[in-house]
Amino acid sequence: MKITNIKHYIKKFLFKDHVAKEICETMTAQSQALQLKLDQLITKVNHLALSNTDPLAASLHGNLQTKADEQSVLSQKPLMFAPKTYNTNHPDYDAGLVRNFPGKIFNLKKSNENTLFGEFRKLMQKDEIPAASWDFILEKTLEEVRSIPHANQVFERKAYVESYLKELEANYGAYYLPGWVNLEDALFLYWIVRKLNPKTIVQTGVCNGLSSAFMVLALVKNGSEQSMLHVVDMPPVFDSSDPSWKVKGEVHGVVIPEGKTSGWLVPDAYQRHFSVLNGDAKVLLPSLLEKVGPIDMFYHDSDHSYDHMFFEFTESKKYLNKQGVIVSDDISWNASLWDFADQYNATAYNYRGSMGIAFF
Repeated sequence: MKITNIKHYIKKFLFKDHVAKEICETMTAQSQALQLKLDQLITKVNHLALSNTDPLAASLHGNLQTKADEQSVLSQKPLMFAPKTYNTNHPDYDAGLVRNFPGKIFNLKKSNENTLFGEFRKLMQKDEIPAASWDFILEKTLEEVRSIPHANQVFERKAYVESYLKELEANYGAYYLPGWVNLEDALFLYWIVRKLNPKTIVQTGVCNGLSSAFMVLALVKNGSEQSMLHVVDMPPVFDSSDPSWKVKGEVHGVVIPEGKTSGWLVPDAYQRHFSVLNGDAKVLLPSLLEKVGPIDMFYHDSDHSYDHMFFEFTESKKYLNKQGVIVSDDISWNASLWDFADQYNATAYNYRGSMGIAFF
């Protein structure tokens, strides 16, 4: 999310706009610009929280402060996590090295046969889609999501995870992240599935499953009883008996509450559209694709190293239907999706510096 959009949402948030509240509470810093300006933003919100008795303002203040603390710890980690894979919180992070240009459309062709890309073309200005173009779409999308029976279970479980992790943080002084996309990205995924109307989706990396839940809700809304989301995940379940979970100052980027498992945010009523395979995607993904293929959509959210992401894109492309798409989270870490799209001269789009989609 760009800094200008954050200011817009904070303004709406303080006037108790319900949609803005949901988006603000789940936003994450994805770009270098946000990292550089976050301290200034926190100072502003500190003042607003102290001068405004609205408890929602105080809640936003707490969330931003926690995010700043987490980023401060991560900024001390090495610049590179793996070959060609960068720490976005490091002060020397360079978005140009990973081709992370929010709103940019790569390999734009005058004629593109992918039907879904036609929906994106409606929003284009030259070779970009401005971030603000999504604001109204996401608001209407959230309204639709909330109208789906049992969708409230997703939001209730999401709130439980947030409360659970805050309690862990208070108890142990470490940082515990739910390993999910922010609400804007979840709505983007939902919108894609609604427009694409896929029969079969494969996903790697699930954790609590906010992204999975939104994609399943979209499948349900599309109305096909045969549609399925197949996922591969290594569930990072908190273990109260393991001291490694309790090291003060440590950042745990993916955490599932004790007693829960991969994708548990998916509503119980729609489990028939959801299949979980636990294990390492390096081992399990090829056989899963062979079993369920052909597929209409692949979504990556597991190991974010360049080499692993390129591996997953390569494997999924073998089984991707014509008109299919490959979507990836955390495209700010490396340029794998853009490089992969170049290999096929495929049009690709950078959604707000957080997600990417390639059209085939």
